[in-house]
Amino acid sequence: MPTASQLQQFIRFGLDTLGERNAHHDFETLSLAVARRRIASNLLPATGPVSTGGDQGRDAESYFTRLHSQAPEASAFARLASNETIVLACTIQRRNVAGKIRNDIASICSTGTPVHRIAYFTVAPVPVSTRHDLQEEALAGFQVAVDVFDSLWLAQELAEPDLFHLAETYLQVPSEFAPAPDSTDVLPDWYLEARTRWREQEEFTGRLGEFALLRRALRHATFNAGARSDLADWLDWARRMLQVAEPESVRPRLQYEIAVAHLRGLGDLTPADPLVQDFFDQVLNSGDLGLLQDAQVLLNYVYGSWAGHTTALTAQDLERWTALLSARVRSLLEEGPPVNRRASLHALAAQVALRIRLVSQAADYRPEPAADRAEPPPRYLTAEDIGPLDPSRFTVTDLPEAMAHLQQLCDLLPQAQTFPVVPIADAFDLTAPLLAMHAAYPRVRQALDEAVERTEGGVARARKSRNRALQFLRIERPLEALGEVHSMKVSTWFGDTLPWALKALLMAGELYGLLHLPLAAKQCALAVCVAAGSSQNPALAPFIAQGLLRAADYDYQAGNLLTSATVSQYAITAQGQYVDDPWNEEEHDDFQTLVVDSSMALLAARQIRPHLVPFLTDVHAHTGLDALIDDHLEAADVPARSEAEWMQMAVRSGCGRLFADEGPRRTYHWAGGGPTWQAECENTRQAVLACERFVAAAQILIAKLAPLDPLLQPAHIHIDVQLDDRAPEPEQLPDNHVSRWRVYLAPWNEETDAHAEGYFADLAAPLMAILIAESPLPQEQFMHKIRTAFEQGLNHKLIAGRAYDELADLLPDDHYDRLSSFHPSASEDVPAFRATAHPALDLPHTSGPGYDEASATEAVRHRYEALRIVRYTMKRLAASASFRATALALRDDGWRDWHILNAVLNIMVNHRLSLEMTTDPTASPEDIIRRTALLQRPETEDDPAPPDDAFTRAALKQALATSTLSTLQNLGLESHRQTPNFPALIELLGARYAYWTLDVPHEDFLMLD
Repeated sequence: MPTASQLQQFIRFGLDTLGERNAHHDFETLSLAVARRRIASNLLPATGPVSTGGDQGRDAESYFTRLHSQAPEASAFARLASNETIVLACTIQRRNVAGKIRNDIASICSTGTPVHRIAYFTVAPVPVSTRHDLQEEALAGFQVAVDVFDSLWLAQELAEPDLFHLAETYLQVPSEFAPAPDSTDVLPDWYLEARTRWREQEEFTGRLGEFALLRRALRHATFNAGARSDLADWLDWARRMLQVAEPESVRPRLQYEIAVAHLRGLGDLTPADPLVQDFFDQVLNSGDLGLLQDAQVLLNYVYGSWAGHTTALTAQDLERWTALLSARVRSLLEEGPPVNRRASLHALAAQVALRIRLVSQAADYRPEPAADRAEPPPRYLTAEDIGPLDPSRFTVTDLPEAMAHLQQLCDLLPQAQTFPVVPIADAFDLTAPLLAMHAAYPRVRQALDEAVERTEGGVARARKSRNRALQFLRIERPLEALGEVHSMKVSTWFGDTLPWALKALLMAGELYGLLHLPLAAKQCALAVCVAAGSSQNPALAPFIAQGLLRAADYDYQAGNLLTSATVSQYAITAQGQYVDDPWNEEEHDDFQTLVVDSSMALLAARQIRPHLVPFLTDVHAHTGLDALIDDHLEAADVPARSEAEWMQMAVRSGCGRLFADEGPRRTYHWAGGGPTWQAECENTRQAVLACERFVAAAQILIAKLAPLDPLLQPAHIHIDVQLDDRAPEPEQLPDNHVSRWRVYLAPWNEETDAHAEGYFADLAAPLMAILIAESPLPQEQFMHKIRTAFEQGLNHKLIAGRAYDELADLLPDDHYDRLSSFHPSASEDVPAFRATAHPALDLPHTSGPGYDEASATEAVRHRYEALRIVRYTMKRLAASASFRATALALRDDGWRDWHILNAVLNIMVNHRLSLEMTTDPTASPEDIIRRTALLQRPETEDDPAPPDDAFTRAALKQALATSTLSTLQNLGLESHRQTPNFPALIELLGARYAYWTLDVPHEDFLMLD
């Protein structure tokens, strides 16, 4: 529901449009009406052509009356009557307003009746200092008092219930923005007085003032249960007024109110169906933006009523009105309106296109009526009312149309500074899960958020980001939620909004933790501690404890159980110092998590690392957690587990390898984007900080790139991190199965500037080298995704205020020395640890970049043409019982016949090439290329054939693997690794390019005669 400030902003925007429309006369009429209700009731409009000076600079002036002194309480008119000579003047001029006012004061005071007071109305805001200067000049020069009423004052007054009808009429403010009735079951005095007056009223004028009084009471009876019993009377009076209502200004608005009252108050639109039809017949030809926006709101009401079987209107009616409304908006846009009106039209068109519907819903789909009709839903729906908007089930009416209009609106916002952006921004937020996959979503989100921040403040923007994040979490899309949270952080990082930035960092940490990216989460948690501590604001001190508690938890999730226990000492100290009732586990979830983590770490140590138990018990005794841990372990019925079982439990939980910080080398395991990752370093202070800096950046980068689809191979990436002040280029080490890298990082020192370009380069360069090698995308395509990530704010995600090493440098050298002195004693039967990815970061199974089913099908058809080349070999192999068994087994494993043919062709061509090389070992590379082309010719019956044992299962698998390089080329992809990882390439092709599923009708080579 629009707030009072949002309504006032809409009115100020309407005042701005008066200048665009050159609507000076409308502003005169509006100002006069407001002045009669707020300044002096005995005002008459001035007459005489302006071009001849007929109104003498006066737009209205008072006339003489004795009512003010004779009967001051007789009526509202009498109470507001003035016995002074008051002149009203107004201007829609926006530049040099002070000069315009001075000229008009001089004109007013130089001719005509002497003036006591001038009431000057302007659509532009006038600073208080300028107002005072004008008042002093007028009093000194002309002995006249001057009051300046600018757009801010007008907006405040026009937002009141008794004047709102003027904003509707002259500023085209939608009826939906009318001030809300009192939300109470107790009937207010104004309502009781209005009900008495209307019960006594026999005749109606049908004018705007009367309509405004009726509407306020009608809405109160509609939306408040305590007045609901009066609703039938109010509807009767409304219909009687409708018979004499002014056709242009009152009739459509009254029809709207009657329809809404029937639907929202009585739960049945059917009695108002004819009025709804009349409303749309009239309004859809109108140029009044307020009425057109009313039409859009009423359409939504009617759609809901139709779905709920509370109207006799048809689906065809709704579709026709929707199409006519869209066409009318397009027609008005084609007229080339001024910027403010154009912005309003684009917002309206977007609202129409953003109506939510089911993905597979036909135009005339209508759900079955509910067996029992519950209370009507809230008047203003929120995301909680609507529920999760899963894009697999819901969509909007026209996504491309909606986003096109939103983009054009965003282009206009810098010019239309007073545009009331909140309603369309709210609609955007409500439907965000259905819009997020559109390429323009980030840009539109940023533009709308910035406009909201300009008018409502940074906290309002932060709330919108948080609400969108929660919407994405409801439908289990944490990556999109993460983007919203980072947007929330950036908009609130400085000043009074810093608490919101700290909340955003904590939320970001939660999301990274949920995504099994614990070092990225740890960086966020530690950034909270440092920012809260640096603020010197005692109110933010509890954030220090919360950040440390979470940092300890994220170390636990990373498998650094010993480090987690040590960090918990700092967290417990901060918890006791800064937090009320600090040891209440029910009150403090993060503290409870720390107790559970500590208990599980001690239990694991007892069962698989007994030599670490003294270290953990010493820490817990120092923090005082030992008693709580004992209670937890006594209450828990935990069975004994082997090391393999403990490690498997860590894998299922998305954690790193348990006790990964034990021994002379430390390891980090995570998964995301397709690959599984492993980084390791010496277990020394500077090496660990540098390695964690790298791992945190890698995890943040993967989370950011995943929605952009970097097409990473599902390989295992092993990174050996070493310290080197020179930070040389990373090295790719030969290996056909594991992607091995050696990365060199410069150690951090106090002079390191985390915001310098060099710091970003040192952090990003090795990551870029690894990712480019692991993606078969052409390098320019991949770098375009990287540039897009940076354009969307990757840099402020990688750096959380300060360098990672500075944030995480909590523990002294002797801590690392002690951990390094432990000797891991892993069991021999424990398999190699491989982390599991969160589903949002797992290898995608959607079509990969560049995939086209028709082209891929044609490529498979071409593969079967290989039978012509190896026909005699295949005929011979088909007669071999051994090969037939191998081929049938491969078919059972999922191989298509074109896979087998391709493998056979590769073996045969390599055999021919080996014969050629044997015949002429001195052949040049050019000769080899030429001969290779000749070797692809169809074979003859006399050609030498490879022996049957050349076509074993292992040989066929190897031949198919090597053929994936040509498959990549056919798809416009490339292999960038020095030693291709064929199993990973085949898995990627199967997941993204239908490698194992695509086939065409073909001749069965096992049936060859």
